[in-house]
Amino acid sequence: MSTITVKGYKDANQTLCIGDLKQSLYDEGRVVMDRVLVTLHGEEHRARRLLEMRIFRKDFFNYYEKQVLPAVVEKTLAKLLPAGRADLMDFGRRAMLDLTADFAGIDRPLGTEDERNTLVGLIHRLATAATLGQYTGDREVLRAELRETLRQFDEQFFTPSAQRRQQLLAALKAGAIGEADLPRDILTILLRNEDSIELPRDMILRETAFYYLAGAHTSVHSLTHAMHEILQWAASHPADAERVYKDPLFVQRCVHESLRLHPSSPIAQRKPLCPMHLPSGDSVGPEDTVVVDLFSANRQVGTFGEDAAEFNPHRQLPGNQPPYGLTFGVGVHTCLGRNLAAGDVAKAGADPATHQYGTVTLLAIALLAHRVRPDPANPPLREVHVAREAWASYPVLLG
Repeated sequence: MSTITVKGYKDANQTLCIGDLKQSLYDEGRVVMDRVLVTLHGEEHRARRLLEMRIFRKDFFNYYEKQVLPAVVEKTLAKLLPAGRADLMDFGRRAMLDLTADFAGIDRPLGTEDERNTLVGLIHRLATAATLGQYTGDREVLRAELRETLRQFDEQFFTPSAQRRQQLLAALKAGAIGEADLPRDILTILLRNEDSIELPRDMILRETAFYYLAGAHTSVHSLTHAMHEILQWAASHPADAERVYKDPLFVQRCVHESLRLHPSSPIAQRKPLCPMHLPSGDSVGPEDTVVVDLFSANRQVGTFGEDAAEFNPHRQLPGNQPPYGLTFGVGVHTCLGRNLAAGDVAKAGADPATHQYGTVTLLAIALLAHRVRPDPANPPLREVHVAREAWASYPVLLG
């Protein structure tokens, strides 16, 4: 039994595309992650992915960016601007709460601040399931906390949301409402198709929770990393100091560059289903573990240039090279929410008025519009309980 680490960009890319390597990064967090889309393999993964891809369409991304996100950002900032200060981690959690709740299918019937705070707390705790493999404390204690958090999430939010959608689906079947009256979210899709691909209730619960934590938790860290890089770059490059406030396409370039340097998961981990030779030349079998070092691959000099380990939004790359590297994966496990989070890669002549930017860039643009800047009296703090790049807090000033 051995662990083989793949670091080169080309080898990492090809390794991620091997069909006989099964996802194993989230095995430690099974209490939440068991048999959710990202941990499935083979035909079961293909069927679930095809089902859920129905919501990941271009028209949905446009609707999300143009109709849903602006109101959420305005509501979130309205509570922070009077004080003139915020924490980027807290801002991200609160902004992404409503965005991903609507997307996942979690209702907030009361609409109160207490209800939002409860949901923010639950999803913040559930998110630890995704990083349990890198957790440096007592994992059994954390698993017990995760079970209790999932129970609370189920009782307070999932069950009422599922019941309302089941009632709507019954009304649709009876002809009382039309397709347009159904919510457009993951939970509705899963409930509507639960018989056709065998989706028991506990699996739908975990899948909905997973989408919620994946959309909110990873984007929060991506936003904070991106704002850190943008603010540092603007401070040291006077020529771009005003550009970050006026050029949204440039801000997206900054976000993509930050996504490359700071992948939400620094590694991908796979288990071979049979003996095989990896593109790196290593031989592995079912008893081995294959770790794909995304952090190193995304900083490979041969792919991204001599300054590959540095932030440079002016980086020139071949047209077929994603600017965010392997951060969203490749092959059958490419992140379904990539375009939702990162938007389209802008081509020459892209129209800033109609371009799809992605939620991370649009949140960054909203903060920059209010002259976000570091709080000199309160420096940011790194997370110390997980073996990965993460911020615990990032205080900023606004206005």
